[in-house]
Amino acid sequence: MAYGSVHIPVGCTVSVGDTTGTLVNMGVLKGDASIEIKYDRVKVQGNKAEALVDYIKNMVATASFTLYQLFLNNLQELLDGVSTVTPAAGAPVVDHHQYIAPSTWAYLDFMPFENQQAAGTVPTGITLTGSIDGLLTVDSDYFVIKENGIWGLYVKDTVPVTTLVQQLDMKYSYTPAASITFKMGAASATLTPKIVQFSKTINGLVYRARLWSAVNEGGFSLAFPDSASDDPASMAITLSGAIDTTRASGDQLIEIYDELGLTL
Repeated sequence: MAYGSVHIPVGCTVSVGDTTGTLVNMGVLKGDASIEIKYDRVKVQGNKAEALVDYIKNMVATASFTLYQLFLNNLQELLDGVSTVTPAAGAPVVDHHQYIAPSTWAYLDFMPFENQQAAGTVPTGITLTGSIDGLLTVDSDYFVIKENGIWGLYVKDTVPVTTLVQQLDMKYSYTPAASITFKMGAASATLTPKIVQFSKTINGLVYRARLWSAVNEGGFSLAFPDSASDDPASMAITLSGAIDTTRASGDQLIEIYDELGLTL
């Protein structure tokens, strides 16, 4: 039986961005996420009620989920074009050391910097040192990259790094954000459609759905639970996915990619 018809005990991840290579993880979700596809069916009949042609139009996809982690940067990503986010820089941190324990990393595995710049730029003064191999060379032994909006690095698999059983020392300097200000509101404004991805990975196998042109539907609601409440604050999000006419016909609304269902 395919995974698609049974319960998978791992929650999904929702990511949003302008391209598939710049998707940003929206954070921890509360409960399930869902996608519903709808369209209008049109049946053309002749004067004797004979069926001439059936077709569909107005195809849309509605995606719903509830966020526990209310990052203002992520709200701005959903409301691109009608909102702004402005970080205020805090005190610079020089030569921060982030240690990766032996056997907890692998070649080509992305290792994010646990601290990021307030401005979103790459941290400065980056070095990578192995407890056995010593100082490694950037762009030869390892690469610094930005993945899902987060800066980090990965070690190449084509260099003579003698063993994975060694501690890595990622050293860098950064200026964190002391605060973030979110602003929105205008008499009229144009939302920028986004790619929205729902995915889950189990044992390295992926199940993923992508809406190619989605916007926030009808705003959002912030809740501030009473101190006696069991749940933290959360926010329900509804996105409306429309046809992206820049893509080929048959690939304009949604793409669903499945590796899990092939395993059983």
